[in-house]
Amino acid sequence: MDTIAAIVTSPGTAAVSIIRISGDTSHEIIQKISNIEDKDLSPGTFKLKWIIEKSNKEKASFENKIDQALILNFKAPKSFTGEDVIEIQCHGGSWLSKKILELCLENGARLAKPGEFTERALLNKKIDLSQAEGILDLINSRTKLSGANAVNLYQGFLGQKIKAMREALLKLLAELIACIDFPDEVDEYPAKKFTEKLSFTILDIEDILASEKSGQILREGFKVALAGKPNAGKSSLLNTLLRNERAIVTDIAGTTRDIIEESMNLNGIPVVLTDTAGIRDSEDRVEKIGIELSKKAIQEADLILWLEDVTRVENYEDFQAELEELKKSFSDKDFIGIGTKVDLLNSSKVEDFNTDLNSANFNLVISSESKVNIEELKDIIYNKANPELSSVADSCKVSINSRQADLLRRSRESLIKALESADNGMEHDFWTIDLKAAIAKLGEITGDDLTEEILDNMFSQFCIGK
Repeated sequence: MDTIAAIVTSPGTAAVSIIRISGDTSHEIIQKISNIEDKDLSPGTFKLKWIIEKSNKEKASFENKIDQALILNFKAPKSFTGEDVIEIQCHGGSWLSKKILELCLENGARLAKPGEFTERALLNKKIDLSQAEGILDLINSRTKLSGANAVNLYQGFLGQKIKAMREALLKLLAELIACIDFPDEVDEYPAKKFTEKLSFTILDIEDILASEKSGQILREGFKVALAGKPNAGKSSLLNTLLRNERAIVTDIAGTTRDIIEESMNLNGIPVVLTDTAGIRDSEDRVEKIGIELSKKAIQEADLILWLEDVTRVENYEDFQAELEELKKSFSDKDFIGIGTKVDLLNSSKVEDFNTDLNSANFNLVISSESKVNIEELKDIIYNKANPELSSVADSCKVSINSRQADLLRRSRESLIKALESADNGMEHDFWTIDLKAAIAKLGEITGDDLTEEILDNMFSQFCIGK
């Protein structure tokens, strides 16, 4: 393979920048651009050396010292990529790190593609594909729980389970093929034994698939839509939950006309809050677009907080009917009725309000201004999020991503078809068709069955240098 190089730290001014070189000519390149010698290239040791720009052209021979840097050598196969790797730790600075990278490229390396270092680690059997996805999740993690899940994935907990299932199915496939190819020497494989083994594997797959929702929450966030009529206090609540003046708040109905989406960390769970435009009948063209976006946000949310200004509720039965109608329109969605602006109720109304609270179907009443019941609202959101999340950090469980879930479902479908073939008394050849398909899908999860398309789709999500 070509020797590749890239800057692996973020751009801009910093204390340290790192340039990584990986490939057979890594040692040759570092000796061309520094004053390091063969005897200095002991694996796993740092050497403080000068990075030097050299020229041996006629009438223009020179050596310019660029920077004094720490040079670290990893010898194959004991490196992240499984190849000879050199890391140059220079002083941070956009120009400086780019200049050193330029010297690497001028002396035999090429610029690494996004995720190419990790791709080489995969191809050299240092990690499997699920572990590579764990690295990507770790880079993108936003909370302690999402980080813990990424670490579990990176350590190979999912890959080990998938490989164990795949190896068991491969053994079963070999036994079936022996029966088919050598019918005079090998007894026919019992259908009952075959279906029992497949049934256990299907149960194992379903156990892993149960973590798909928690995986989605950890990676994308638990989506909470703040919805209601205009001036119900949605933007005020968003600002209060974020502890930041993110949305414009006025007493003019219809101020919010577009979707505002922000994230917060709620006790380790990433929560995505969506402030929506007030839903009402309107002839305003721009407002109507905002209302349609609000309905779309509701459809995509995991939880909808339906807000109502308690000072403007004249008939609690009407509010309850309105909420029930919404629940019918979005029958698969979880609605929570929230009464807002409770601090604006005068003392004469408080008693009546408390009497009618249950009939109004409010789950909670709050005040964004005086912070009444805001912590209680956070508890509601937290408890509505997938309860499996709380155990992720303390166990070896891994919450899977959508790619892994899709492949597991397709593997399960093939196993079910193989079961049906056996139950219907079909020949062993038919059993093996779907069994092979199930094994192939499991192999795509770990990278045992790789295609160029899988690699391209996977590593295009990485940044250059990883």
